[in-house]
Amino acid sequence: MTALLSIAKRFAIHAGVVAAGFALVLGFILIQDQREVVAQSAYQSARQQALDELTHAQAFGMTASELQDLRRQDRTIVEATAPGGSAPFNRARIDFFNQASSQELALVGLLKDREASLLGQTRTAAQDSLVHFIGDLSRAQQIGVDDASLKPLLPLAGSLTRSLNQATSVLDYRDLSLQLKAPMSKLALIIADQQTTNAVAGQFAAQVAAIDHGDPVIASKSANDALAQVRSDLKIAGLFQLDVSVIQAHVDGLAAQMASASGTAAFERIAGNLKARGQELQGAMTSTLPEKAIVISLKDQLLIAYERGQPVYQTLVTTGRPGLETDTGTFKVYSKQSPFTMHSPWPKGSPYWYPDTPVRTVMWFDGGAGIHDSSWRAYYGPGTQFPHYDPFGDDNGSHGCVNVPPRNMPWLWSWTPVGTPVIVY
Repeated sequence: MTALLSIAKRFAIHAGVVAAGFALVLGFILIQDQREVVAQSAYQSARQQALDELTHAQAFGMTASELQDLRRQDRTIVEATAPGGSAPFNRARIDFFNQASSQELALVGLLKDREASLLGQTRTAAQDSLVHFIGDLSRAQQIGVDDASLKPLLPLAGSLTRSLNQATSVLDYRDLSLQLKAPMSKLALIIADQQTTNAVAGQFAAQVAAIDHGDPVIASKSANDALAQVRSDLKIAGLFQLDVSVIQAHVDGLAAQMASASGTAAFERIAGNLKARGQELQGAMTSTLPEKAIVISLKDQLLIAYERGQPVYQTLVTTGRPGLETDTGTFKVYSKQSPFTMHSPWPKGSPYWYPDTPVRTVMWFDGGAGIHDSSWRAYYGPGTQFPHYDPFGDDNGSHGCVNVPPRNMPWLWSWTPVGTPVIVY
């Protein structure tokens, strides 16, 4: 009997150890399972925060282009596949959800920073435009612009000041700047036209006469040169959507006169008037156009940097290939990054896929499209956006970005602040 009791005790001890071990393992499984549930819940919460912030940013006034790269980052996070495994072998899944949660929260922070930056930029731009407009109204009155010309513009100063005081979002400030654009352009041209009226156009004719010494051929050339210059400036003003209809009408009339003109005096008078109209236009452009802007011609594959409508730098470029053409329109540089690695949004096997490609600097202006250096190209300029022969580099256009020769990109990078308008046509 004693022996049986001893055996029973030993068996009970072993059974207890086994039960305790089983309970420990079961507890660890339950803990790991709960950790995964918590990680998934945190990720879903962070994901919802990101979605809410994206919705808020859009309502706040951020454009699709300014949100596109962030939406793409969000899709990359969401589309990632969690590793397999169940508790207790689910550490990789827990880490996956924790990392995804951190990425979503980082995206929320980046989005809030961009909202704050754009709010400051658009507020300053609207304030500066309104101050400029009110100052130009006063200036117009001082130089003698007639009341009839100013009457439609005077009430705007008060109404837009009230709008500025009530503005709270990027959308509000951008709407205010948009409302100011047309009247500011009109007022600038009114002032420029009055200044020309006040000036003596004959002074310009006298300057032409001092050059031609009575020779009608030289006088005719001066008139044609003046016409070419003012038409070039009109084209630039048109790209910036400056209302130049008044000056355009004057120039068209002078061009018609020149077609039937004869004699030195007639050409001198026309040349003098064209130069005067050119001066008007230059004044309006200096007063109204953005301090800095980048204009890109898809036809010429040419990028030109402008300061107040005056070209200061240009470079040949390569834009989007057939099927991935660079979008036309008016944009703004909304972000600058250096360095950056371009990652293909197309899967491997797609005709558009490309391997990860590092660039030194990139200036984003249209969602996933940016202006950046491209060390893999040898040739730039007309035709390089299409398939072409390039023995040293890429033989087709870009994937929508604007490729700049590496030797020219440092100047553009240093010269271009965030917010610089980019016009693609």
